[in-house]
Amino acid sequence: MSALLFNSAFGFYVVGLFHSVAAFVSKKDLFHKIAFASVGIGFFLHSSFLVYRGVEIAHLPLTDLKEALAFFAWTVSLCFFISHMRYRIKPLGIFLLPLVTALMLGTIFFKSSPVPEILRSSWIYWHTICLFLAYGMFFMTFIASLLYLFQERELKGKKPKTFYYWLPSQVLLDDLFYKMLISGFCFMTLGLLAGVIWAEQDWVQGWQGDPKVIAALVTWAIYLILIYLRLTAGWRGKRAALISMAGFLSILFTFLGARYLGGLHTFQ
Repeated sequence: MSALLFNSAFGFYVVGLFHSVAAFVSKKDLFHKIAFASVGIGFFLHSSFLVYRGVEIAHLPLTDLKEALAFFAWTVSLCFFISHMRYRIKPLGIFLLPLVTALMLGTIFFKSSPVPEILRSSWIYWHTICLFLAYGMFFMTFIASLLYLFQERELKGKKPKTFYYWLPSQVLLDDLFYKMLISGFCFMTLGLLAGVIWAEQDWVQGWQGDPKVIAALVTWAIYLILIYLRLTAGWRGKRAALISMAGFLSILFTFLGARYLGGLHTFQ
């Protein structure tokens, strides 16, 4: 049953991605509506999969990389819905759905593994859920900053392209960027704090030097710097977009790369 729910969710995400591309190419609003409906069904099935899988294995499905990829895809979909319902930015699907599809597809390359004893703790729920919500929100800041840059370039040009008219104003994009940035930073701070408390209680000595811990702290520092520069120097546009890009690349390294450097996070 869990496999059926997962595969069905993936199928609807793919349908949503294709129709998002079709809406962009044809400029027909019908394709956009079909895309949004498809993603909505996919998100419902995806949520059902996570619940069913959690009941099936008697713990939150977040204890190995296969499960983490699926949950990351869910958080990106959640952020897509929140942003779309608030700001009605039609091209969001073109940028978000490829990542959702890639994450879901990536699960086929990994096998489920037994749950390490260290992960049998209630702290894992606070730690991982907060971090993955932060990752999804930071991806939204990255996309919002790119769209802001596109708006800025088109406004300086003499002949804006059709895609320009699909976008909300720079004011709305900046509002989306800022709210997702602050929300993501708060969730990441809570997730790291939960991880520190958990590590102090249950983990072995030396967790502070774990590559994934260091990478997460670097990512946190990048977004802290971005918030500081925005509040004190009013950084927006290109400079903020570049820092956002660096932050999201750091997230991808933290999530996928640091585990191969050894340490205590090799299970995920």
